[in-house]
Amino acid sequence: MLPELLQKAEKLAICHNRKIVHGSAILVMVAGIVYSFMKGTCLNFPDERQYFSIALNIAAGQGFSLDGMSPTALFPPGWPFVLAFLIKLGASCTVLHMVNFLFLAASIYVMRSILAHEKALAGAAVSSILAICYCVLFYTAGTLYPQTLFTLLVLLLIRAALDAAGSLKYALFFGLMCGLVILVHSTGVFIPPVVGLWIIFSCRDRKAAFKRVAVAAMVASACVLTWTARNYAVFHRFIPLTTHGGDTLYIGNNPHTSLRAWYNYVDDEFYQRVSRLPEAEQNRYYVAKTLEFWTKKPWDALKLYLVKLADYFNFYNNLFATKFDALKRIVMFVTYYPLLACLILRLFHARRIPLSPVERLFVIIYFASALFHALFVPRIRFRLPYDVILITHIGIMFSVLIKRQNLPECQGNRQITD
Repeated sequence: MLPELLQKAEKLAICHNRKIVHGSAILVMVAGIVYSFMKGTCLNFPDERQYFSIALNIAAGQGFSLDGMSPTALFPPGWPFVLAFLIKLGASCTVLHMVNFLFLAASIYVMRSILAHEKALAGAAVSSILAICYCVLFYTAGTLYPQTLFTLLVLLLIRAALDAAGSLKYALFFGLMCGLVILVHSTGVFIPPVVGLWIIFSCRDRKAAFKRVAVAAMVASACVLTWTARNYAVFHRFIPLTTHGGDTLYIGNNPHTSLRAWYNYVDDEFYQRVSRLPEAEQNRYYVAKTLEFWTKKPWDALKLYLVKLADYFNFYNNLFATKFDALKRIVMFVTYYPLLACLILRLFHARRIPLSPVERLFVIIYFASALFHALFVPRIRFRLPYDVILITHIGIMFSVLIKRQNLPECQGNRQITD
């Protein structure tokens, strides 16, 4: 009975993947519009309100500023400028939330494009269904956080990387996506070098691939350095992306850091004293204190890093602004760990069924994200774009399973082998 049900599910995915992908995207948009109207102008989290304040000031012609007077580099510019552009066009807070759901729906289509490139369209239906069932993606899209746009850009970056070695057009697009990924959320700074190295080492003509990646690197550098130059002109200090990095670094690397209370330190006298410093000086001081902790207590720092590395794969966070009640924990548990289990299962069978180059890229990005974010504070919100990569990877896994079972291709759906 069970094998027959599995075979029917596989044939459904093969024969109707296009309809399922369209249906998933439409469902996201319809549900997102309804949710946006229900939520209205509500901004629950401090970061949301800060992004929105900066965007309002940009739209009003008062520059990249929180208060409309003093310039800031608290966040990289990508997301505030997107919000400001929409506000300038007359978008309300409700419409801004709707646009986030549009980005989420677009991500489903880019996942399908990646799978089509890999001759794995049979898995597109599975990936799109997993994306809409992974509830935290929908929840995050209903905030003014940049993670949903960041997810879309990362997927576009990967899609461009698949053809970047053989096409100057795709190389230029890859470079643009690299720059935008970094400028939308600075935690994406590790992605371009990882993907660039993958392009070079996965291509037979490494010399040609290196040239394409070099072109892409110049495009990405031009995007980022424009913002860096602005920061130097304003603060007279070298601030590559943001003044928020030092604060976040210290949160995750100080003698008081623990999984039970990431943000407890913000109430102590130390924080009150540092908060009186100018913005750029705060960032510099936090970085200095972090380096002091690393050098004076290296073993404590290493143990803390390993604890945070393990916590990256946790199904919930213990943060002061995010409360996970029993129902939320159950939902997060049953939606995340099956995805992670699929990855572990695939790696377990990697010797018998070797990973394709794109599968290797997905695995590298996912674990590199863990290693990178453990330097700071592991948060589910920061992990979400990489969970979407994991969901895309599961689509490839499903297609591999179908091919190994030699299921007949559905008549009238020849695009699977396109």
